[in-house]
Amino acid sequence: MSGVLASPCRLLCGLVVVVAVLCQAVPGHARRAEAVWGEGQVSKTRAQAQGEAFTSAVTDEALDILRAPLSEARRAALREYLSTVTGEVVRGYSELGMTPVQGGTRLAVDVDVNRDMLKERLRQVGAYYTAEEPVAMVLQLSGASPEVAERVSKLQLLYGVEQRAGASVRVALRPQNPQSKGWYGTLDASEGSTSADGASVDDVWRGLWAWYFSHRQVAGAAAGQQAVLRVSGWLTADSVESFDRALHDWDRALQSAQLQDVTMRPGGLVATWKLVLVNRVELDRRLDEYLAPRKLTREVLP
Repeated sequence: MSGVLASPCRLLCGLVVVVAVLCQAVPGHARRAEAVWGEGQVSKTRAQAQGEAFTSAVTDEALDILRAPLSEARRAALREYLSTVTGEVVRGYSELGMTPVQGGTRLAVDVDVNRDMLKERLRQVGAYYTAEEPVAMVLQLSGASPEVAERVSKLQLLYGVEQRAGASVRVALRPQNPQSKGWYGTLDASEGSTSADGASVDDVWRGLWAWYFSHRQVAGAAAGQQAVLRVSGWLTADSVESFDRALHDWDRALQSAQLQDVTMRPGGLVATWKLVLVNRVELDRRLDEYLAPRKLTREVLP
């Protein structure tokens, strides 16, 4: 009899551990990347090659999150930006080896990317919201040198905003005064208005659009975009863990998914997640695609 009772007890203990681990885990993905270093290469040293590999891994992860076709020019702009934040989003790495090649040495690494942190950086520069549809704006740029005008064009490309007559979003940029190298800007939109100043046009642009996209994000959450997902019929804790990992990859459907609890019922395990939605139609499609073949039942509650 004791042997019969031990199995459910071990299962319950296992569930407690699984839920604790999943609820505290920060999603990360290992991305393999390579770079060549040596004389005649873009990377002259091993350290530079490692940095290039990190940037490649983070860029690949970003493109997987966005899941939208980007022009080559916008990919290049995105990569340039991501090269400045690898220190924030790379949690660790392991070297897979070095191979002699013509003109240098190829370095291969597995890079552990903090996916949630990367999403936040993509939100801050708008790419998370504008990968499929750009934001239209009316831009008034005053007192800009050709170099500054070119820089603003690159920022538009990165952020996914384009000039369009009659757009509801209006942005104005100008030098603070003739004697100063500082810049000042304003942004007016249906969400409200804001202003920013800084030493460079980059600083001002970043401040204006960070405000815009943060308000867009908050507005989406305030519009009832939160939900609770309950899935029944799981046979093992491992299958719950696999589904939890899958949810964190559904970036077009979900902004976030947090496992709340797993309970034992006569028909199997029941797991509950707290969700912040991006697209309910896309969520339903992905749930049907994943759960139906496994004969699992689900309900999404407001």
